[in-house]
Amino acid sequence: MQPGSTLSGAVATALRRSQSTDVDAHAAKLSGWQQRYDQLGAGAFQGQLCELWFDEVQVFHERTSHAVRQTCSIREDAVWCGITMAPDGSRIEGRTVGEGGVMVSGSHGEFELLTPDHHDIFGIVASRTALAAVAQQLGQRLNLAALEQPGWLSCAPPAHAQLRRGLALLLGEAGTGQSCHDHAQARRYAQQAVLGSLLSVLGAPPADGPEGMSFERRRRLVRRACDWVLSMSDTPTVPELCEHLHVSRRTLQYAFETVVGLSPVVYLRCLRLNAVRRDLLGGTASTVQAAAARRGFWSLSQFASDYRRQFDERPSQTLARCPTPH
Repeated sequence: MQPGSTLSGAVATALRRSQSTDVDAHAAKLSGWQQRYDQLGAGAFQGQLCELWFDEVQVFHERTSHAVRQTCSIREDAVWCGITMAPDGSRIEGRTVGEGGVMVSGSHGEFELLTPDHHDIFGIVASRTALAAVAQQLGQRLNLAALEQPGWLSCAPPAHAQLRRGLALLLGEAGTGQSCHDHAQARRYAQQAVLGSLLSVLGAPPADGPEGMSFERRRRLVRRACDWVLSMSDTPTVPELCEHLHVSRRTLQYAFETVVGLSPVVYLRCLRLNAVRRDLLGGTASTVQAAAARRGFWSLSQFASDYRRQFDERPSQTLARCPTPH
């Protein structure tokens, strides 16, 4: 994908890695951006980059050895978030990013970053239309004011750490054979997870709240959710569930936690794990990877860990007990 192109029509690709010893060459490596890097620190430059594309999302991890002035411009109808591994004194438009800070820009205009020596950052670029669609599914409003000018937003430390871990896992496994990036269902779940994480930073408080909902209404909501999920051949994502039920994520979360003591995310993961187990035992999947991908599991290592904790056996052991020849 060439700089200046749009996210629309992009497809998931294998992880692309690059290394550079020239600051200009490194600046040109990140696809879909218009940018210029000026090296400020003295010495031989080293740059590392890995990036992954989904249909409407680009995720990347960048390391630079020396302080750099970055003049950047993202695509139209796109939103960028930058998450440094640790507070390192980075500046966006002259403003120093504080602890738990997430840099953001939804403007197509040029903006400036000043990054220090040994800079280490994750980036997410998402189609604004895709992000708005997920926000609508979840019943959550986008904080559009935060996107008008490049800057940074404060994020709670646990959420900041969780965001970093999730992106590291996504990129770390994408090119190792431990992910299912070529399967549409797994790709859909991964993209929804990234968009949901981005929305947790950019989302405004939801318009509706759960306070006035009676226990009986919450119980009926959970029952409707369960019935619909169990009737689907492919387990829906939480945003799809919210859209189908016409409730916000906050309302759904509160109902599940009140009625069953589990969040919708945990509950859906349990259903997906059970569905994989039935597929493995019923002979409808020839491999563990195929069964996991069909139910939206992107990371095979995380899936295997969750599966073993849930059923006290490896998925390969379950498959081996299937009486149907593969």
